[in-house]
Amino acid sequence: MKKIKFFLTATSSLISAIVTSFLLHPLDVVRTRQQVAAVSNGAVIAHPTLISTINFIIDTEGVIGLYKGLNGQLVASGVSWFIFRYFFDFIRYFIEENKCFVFSYVVKSQTYFDPLQISPFSNSIATIIASVFSTALVHPLWLVKSRLEIQSVNTKKRGWKQYSAGLHGIAECMYSIYQKNGICGLYSGFIPTLMLIPHTLIQLVIYDIFRNQSINYNSKHLYLSNLRFFIFGFISKLLASALTYPLQVIRSRMQMAKIENIQLKTYDINILKLSHKEFVNFARDNYFPGLMTHIPKVSMHSGIMFLIYEAMIKLFESILSIN
Repeated sequence: MKKIKFFLTATSSLISAIVTSFLLHPLDVVRTRQQVAAVSNGAVIAHPTLISTINFIIDTEGVIGLYKGLNGQLVASGVSWFIFRYFFDFIRYFIEENKCFVFSYVVKSQTYFDPLQISPFSNSIATIIASVFSTALVHPLWLVKSRLEIQSVNTKKRGWKQYSAGLHGIAECMYSIYQKNGICGLYSGFIPTLMLIPHTLIQLVIYDIFRNQSINYNSKHLYLSNLRFFIFGFISKLLASALTYPLQVIRSRMQMAKIENIQLKTYDINILKLSHKEFVNFARDNYFPGLMTHIPKVSMHSGIMFLIYEAMIKLFESILSIN
């Protein structure tokens, strides 16, 4: 029964991730280009604001330009969330069932734990382990997704290799990176990605707290009852993203630099000697480019994804009568 439950939650995560990624992919393209534009030697062009960047992409590449790397995004997001969710549920239930061995205190023998009975500690440990495992397996796909998103008319003029659309383009890009830089090339930016695990931890812990606190809430209106999942997902992602955004910028730049053999800039500057205005400008330009695109995008993404996820769980359980 537990294995079926784990598979259903993982499948629900996969479906919700794919649907949400498809809906919001243009914002992801804009965000990625804004993050790497400053260190691409002019190959990747992006404007400071969301609207101006979207207009530029449409003017130079057409609407299709907003969907560069879509297949890579769908594959990476779906596979990543399926793997993460399956092992997340497996590990947290395993910890709860074996607490008596780990902490030497008695826990009632149960074959299945209600999610509401699982402690934040178990959820946190499960998040960390599942994140490391899924990241190690899927990181090359995220790398390819980012590379496909930044290819454009301008990168073609600069001599950057262009990859075809579809799954063939994903395989072609991955093989090209492997040929040029070996297995290490496929894991460019892996360390910053591991450092982003607290991001996932913050997001899921906050979401679970909100969800568990509201589980007894019964609304006469179905849309109000379901809307809370969107709100919880939105808020949890907003907080997690705001705290860890600089690491995402560093990861994107490391990945692009490795693939295209670009030397990243080093800053010989003493930030302690900067004025407040100079420090704010330095941080904004180098560690927070694309923030105002990223925050709305990922917060909306998380809200919609959790809304679809909870709906899929209810649907599967009603069809299969799994409690």
